[in-house]
Amino acid sequence: MVFLQLKPEVRNFFAPYIHVVEDKILFPYTLENQIIAQEHWSENGVRIPVCKGMWLVTDSLPISVTHLFIGHSASDILCFCHYYPNWVNSPCLSAFVSLGLLPTKEQFTWLKSLFTNAKIHTVFDGGISGRVADCKVATWQIGKSARFSLAGDHGEFYYNKKKYRIPVNIFSLSRFEKLSGIRSGIRTHKPKAPFETFYQSFTNVG
Repeated sequence: MVFLQLKPEVRNFFAPYIHVVEDKILFPYTLENQIIAQEHWSENGVRIPVCKGMWLVTDSLPISVTHLFIGHSASDILCFCHYYPNWVNSPCLSAFVSLGLLPTKEQFTWLKSLFTNAKIHTVFDGGISGRVADCKVATWQIGKSARFSLAGDHGEFYYNKKKYRIPVNIFSLSRFEKLSGIRSGIRTHKPKAPFETFYQSFTNVG
């Protein structure tokens, strides 16, 4: 199984937060300590839930966590750590969370109140949905919100009662912040081309 090709230190770090059932790796998404959905990683690919819960991993006290990594997919986070295992090795005090396909401001606000000393990192995909998610997290980080939509080959966003347009092919957090005037301080991580996700890069699909 391709999952077993992850670096041992990565599998060991995340082992308490996953379930193995036959040929599937399951990542439980919880809300108020109840499992409400599961992400599935199997030989057929990954199935990511849409829910209000989250998959959250940390082996440190929340107040001592200095780096919080947020993504759409638990599988993608594991593959990111395969390429950058320094984030799971001591003395790094990291936490990792997958919010599913449709992250919400409520999810992020709760995380920010829990990990008060953590720098925010995003591990969303390199496509337009992941780049928009970066921008949403950036606005949530400063306690604001923006609305995003697609109009042909442009991404549009509404912020502070103004409308902005950026061509999809160059839409990014840095361009969004430059136009909107936001300075969120978050750091984005993207896989190398031609892959859109770290999972695709690791499994060499996509």
